[in-house]
Amino acid sequence: MNYLSKLTPILVLGTVLFSFGCEQNQKVKAQSIETPNSANKRDISNAKADVKLDKIKLPANFKIDVWAADIPNAREMAISEEGVVFVGSRQEGNVYAVIDEDGDGKADIKFTLAEDLQMPNGVAYKDGDLYVAEVSRILRFKDILNNLDAPKHEVVYDKYPTETHHGWKFIAFGPDGMLYVPVGAPCNICEPEKEIFASITRLDVGSPNPTPEVYVYGVRNSVGFDWDPKTGDMWFTDNGRDMMGDDVPNCELNHITEAG
Repeated sequence: MNYLSKLTPILVLGTVLFSFGCEQNQKVKAQSIETPNSANKRDISNAKADVKLDKIKLPANFKIDVWAADIPNAREMAISEEGVVFVGSRQEGNVYAVIDEDGDGKADIKFTLAEDLQMPNGVAYKDGDLYVAEVSRILRFKDILNNLDAPKHEVVYDKYPTETHHGWKFIAFGPDGMLYVPVGAPCNICEPEKEIFASITRLDVGSPNPTPEVYVYGVRNSVGFDWDPKTGDMWFTDNGRDMMGDDVPNCELNHITEAG
């Protein structure tokens, strides 16, 4: 998990690509993907992103470049096995599918899959379906790769809290097949009355009546998590309180081995 706050201005304008090879001259051929023509499809092959990549310090043999531009307010991303990158946004209210059609290693097409959603920050992809998290709802776009030109969604769950303070969500599927969904504290500093606040929940999206289960308590605002591929243990970030400067209090990277 690499959550670098200083890259946020770059993500506002475009999606950045990191690459690394044992040899500096190593090249990897991207897979070409054919997509249908439709009203929600845009050519972004000539779009430019005004970012200062030379200001970012990289380890030896690493390279950084703009992979896709004209993806306003890009936030969480998820990728399909075929290489389609799904992108959520926060203020923009849109969800995109971004594609390298010609396989040259740079995105040249974007599909707008949804507009005017409430902070659709979080996206996750599983078994051909795209999941999108709004503030209070989880949406599912079934068989999304075959419906890029006419995307439709259904509501999986719509009873998460409606408070927008820390209401945007990062989501991901865990090794247990459950969708993990954080619910941030509805304030800067407070003790919320409802136990679902300041937590990470998990949701069985395959259930006909899914109900969130609180998996981790006491998490003010998590904006990223992942699982150890060997142990299955969860690691998650937790952002500290605001308005005390850039350096205090420390944000956290936490490790949990069981629910609680």
